Amino acid sequence: MVRKHVIRQLSAHYHQELSADENLKIETHLRTCSQCRTAYEEIRLGARLASVLQISSAPETIWTDVPAKPKISRHWRRVGFAALATAAILVAVAVREDFYSGPSWEVTGLRGMSRLHIGETLETDTGSQAQIKIANIGRLVVRPDSRIRLLATQSNQHRIALDRGKIEAQTWSPPRLFVVDTPSASAIDLGCQYILEVQEDGSSLLRVTLGLVALERDGPETIVPAGAFCRTRKGAGPGTPYFEDASAELQAAVTKIDSVNDPGERLRQLQIVIRESHVRDALSLWHLLPRMDTQARGMIYDRLAQLLPPPPEVTRDGILALNPKMLDTWKKVVSQLWQ
Repeated sequence: MVRKHVIRQLSAHYHQELSADENLKIETHLRTCSQCRTAYEEIRLGARLASVLQISSAPETIWTDVPAKPKISRHWRRVGFAALATAAILVAVAVREDFYSGPSWEVTGLRGMSRLHIGETLETDTGSQAQIKIANIGRLVVRPDSRIRLLATQSNQHRIALDRGKIEAQTWSPPRLFVVDTPSASAIDLGCQYILEVQEDGSSLLRVTLGLVALERDGPETIVPAGAFCRTRKGAGPGTPYFEDASAELQAAVTKIDSVNDPGERLRQLQIVIRESHVRDALSLWHLLPRMDTQARGMIYDRLAQLLPPPPEVTRDGILALNPKMLDTWKKVVSQLWQ
């Protein structure tokens, strides 16, 4: 199959001079064409280098001894042009080294890239993947057909954006030091190992295999422990987590609760969750408490109290009112399942 390259339009695409439809066609082409993607990266690099060059005015005295019409032989013209070209290359190399002298992460397995610097994008195609050393706190595998951006790397935070595709992360750092932003939520590392996948529509699926991950988006964080999954939706944030050994009926009902707005349908799905729930499913019930109305909250309380009785100072009325102190007290009991 012959594909028409888009190299001639890449500069205009980078500078946002094309229509939305033209930009979309070029972005789609770049996902599958390594030749155009390489050319686009060169254009981006050139623009970055140009942005850090400073313009200096020549002193007036430089023109004092210059003849009005100097006569220069062809030989010296060629020598002069060669010298100017060499000087331009040396300046570009010096600027490039200065531009890339900041913190970066080591990259292996991806042709043409050995370091990932702040502000840069790393993208894999359908036949490649990359291994990244997350500073000195962990490892990251970027699976095929994925795109990440390095947003920050410093002593108090290491942060990337996962625009699409799948990553596998493993860290041995203090909690909350490594963060992955997705279009629908931020995954905050609590000392763990996990797999995170972002779909084209911005939704994501998190699977934790070791430790804990917190998902956060404009509200209380959702804690996802080892052995559990959690979906997120663009515009809605984290859904309700569930353990991988939960029944298929419970998993489907939780997903339905997170995706519909009709109170009657949400109540019907909650009844399935309650019927299917066992002790470990207190993880899902706990996270549903603040997401449901008062009637549904009472049903959740009653089932949770059967599975993991609350401490004496926690009352039904207090939980229905989402009393922060009572919620925190009971959470210490329920969260023992997450350790």
